[in-house]
Amino acid sequence: MEHFFTVIGGMGTKATELYVKMVNDKTPAEKDQDYLNYVLVNYATIPDRSSYIMDKENNENPLPYLLDVIKTYDKLSPDFFVLTCNTAHYFFDELEKATDKTLLHMPKLAISRVSDAYAKNARVGIIGTEGTIKNKIYDPFIEEAGFNVVHPTKDIQDKVSTLIFDKIKHLDQLDHDLYHEILDDMFNELNCDVIVLGCTELSMMEDAENQMNEHVIDPQNVLAEETVALALQNRK
Repeated sequence: MEHFFTVIGGMGTKATELYVKMVNDKTPAEKDQDYLNYVLVNYATIPDRSSYIMDKENNENPLPYLLDVIKTYDKLSPDFFVLTCNTAHYFFDELEKATDKTLLHMPKLAISRVSDAYAKNARVGIIGTEGTIKNKIYDPFIEEAGFNVVHPTKDIQDKVSTLIFDKIKHLDQLDHDLYHEILDDMFNELNCDVIVLGCTELSMMEDAENQMNEHVIDPQNVLAEETVALALQNRK
């Protein structure tokens, strides 16, 4: 197969499914042959990223699994790799070293999009798994862009964790009321100018909204747009 990319997904599976739908929807196509070539690796049994980052002594390290995907599918010579999990970007440097192919960086792409729309010193809120927040996966890129990082309070983080793990992952339930409550808390209590959704389960919530908030940036949606742009460029 000529000119394809490899998607490292399954973290979680339904969020990966949404990413693929986004890519397909954003691809200009009038016939089957216009769509993009890609290999989807839905590696659902990769150990939980946030659990490991928060407690490395008692949880299995997902890095060897992620490296195995890179090394295995690198042999097929994809044009580039896509990692559809925010928290997994904790391991980005190690993964990037495992291949000479481009590995798209979802947090960097998302903050670049924020820079296009907001002035310096804007208050950029980040919500996601506890692992993403406490290990500041997004923070360096927000600060380098000249913005102020706003983390959720413990109360808000508890709500976010409930939404991600208890509602979406465990019950397959998109709780719109809880999602709106979290956004309201970030905007009103913490005075955020814009909120970045640092978890692909939150991307599912935003996608399910009938009227998306213009001051919410969905990194997975940005990643899908950049994926299509790079794939089309490589196909020329």
